[in-house]
Amino acid sequence: MDVLDEAGVGEAVRSLAPRICVIRIKVDGKHLDLKLPEHRGGYCPRRKRLDGLLQQAADKAGARFLDRARVVSLIQRDGRVRGVRAIIGDRERVFTAGLVVGADGRRSTVAGLVGAEEYLDYDAPRATYWGYWNAPSLWKTDSGYPFDAYFGLDGPEIRAIFPTDQDQLLIAGSPPIDQVGMWRANPRRALRAALDSDPITAALVRDSYPAGKIRGTAKERFFFRRAAGSGWALVGDAGHHKEYLLGDGITEALIQARSLAVTIENGTDVALARWWRARDVEALPLYFLGRIAAAPERPVELQRVLFSRLPQQPALMAQMAAVADQRLSPFAALSAPQVLSWIAAAAMRGRWRIIGETLGMGRHVFALDREMRARCELLAETEARSPLARKAA
Repeated sequence: MDVLDEAGVGEAVRSLAPRICVIRIKVDGKHLDLKLPEHRGGYCPRRKRLDGLLQQAADKAGARFLDRARVVSLIQRDGRVRGVRAIIGDRERVFTAGLVVGADGRRSTVAGLVGAEEYLDYDAPRATYWGYWNAPSLWKTDSGYPFDAYFGLDGPEIRAIFPTDQDQLLIAGSPPIDQVGMWRANPRRALRAALDSDPITAALVRDSYPAGKIRGTAKERFFFRRAAGSGWALVGDAGHHKEYLLGDGITEALIQARSLAVTIENGTDVALARWWRARDVEALPLYFLGRIAAAPERPVELQRVLFSRLPQQPALMAQMAAVADQRLSPFAALSAPQVLSWIAAAAMRGRWRIIGETLGMGRHVFALDREMRARCELLAETEARSPLARKAA
C-alpha cells in the first residue's frame, strides 16, 4: 500500500477492497492471530481492477499504453539491448529504448530472449486451486470469524481465505503435488472436499457455489533469475517467482518496481547490477519461508510448541506481525535461545520428535544464512565497482 500510495492509487484500492488487519494461522487446532497496526492494513484487490488503476495512473504520468502488443525479439547492437520488435495487429513495429524492462511474468519473453539464468530454483511441492465466493453474512457477523485473512494447515491440504473487492472471498486449497491428478480431474469437487474438511472454510461455502470457474496452477517452478544486464532488467515474477500461498507476489513486484525506478535515474549498468543484487538480499528470507511453509512434511511438534507459547508473549506476537508487514525477516522474529528453551522443555516431557524437527529447521536456517552471506558479498562487490566507490577510493 505504501507503493500504491506513491503511485496515486492507494485510496482507490482502499475503496475497492476491505482492509486486512488480523491474519489467522491455524495448525492442528491451534491458532495465532497476527494483528497489524491500525494504519498498516493490507488489501487484496482483484488484478483486473488493480491493473486498470495502475494503467490509468501510468497514462496520467505520461506513459504510452499499447494494447495487444506481443514482443517477438530484441534489438541488440554492440552487446547491448537497444529496444524491441513487437507485433501489433498484423504489423511488426520497432521500438528503441535506453532500457528494456521485462515485467512480463514468470514465463517472461524478455528473460528468454536475453538468456537470464535461474538459480536457487525448485519445483513447487504443491498445486494451488482457488475460487471466488460471495461473502456470507456470517463472515462479518459470526464471532467465529474475528479475523480478516486465514491460513489453515490442518491435514495434507493448506487452505487460505483472502477478502477481496465486490464483497467476495478468495478461498483456496493447496494439495501436495502427488494429489494433483485427482484435482485436475474435477477441480470444483476436489476444492470443495478440501474446504469442507476445515470448519472455518466449510461454513463459508456450505450453502453457495463459487462465482465463476475454479482456477488452478500445478507444476510450478519457483526461482530467482539474473535480473539485469546491458540495456535490460527483469521485475516482478519475470525475475523472481515464489510460493503463492505467501500472498506476496504483487507486494514484491511493487517494491521491486519502486526501487528499479530510482535505479533507472542513475542510468548505469553497474547501478542496475547493484539493484539486482540488492533485490536478492531483500527477497531471500520470504523465499525460504515459502519453501518451508509449503513443504508436505510439516514440523508438527515444533509448530505445536510455537503455537502454544507465542500467544503468551505479546512482544513476540508483535514481532510476528512485523513479519507479515514486511518490516522484519521471518528468521529474525524469534530469538534462538528462547525457542530452544521451549523445545528443551517439550523434549523433557517426552516429545522427542521435536528434536529431529528442530534439526531439520536448523538446516533451513543455516542454508538461508549461507545464501545471505553469499548474496551480500556479491552486493558488496558490485557496489565496489560503482563510480562513486572508485572515486572515494
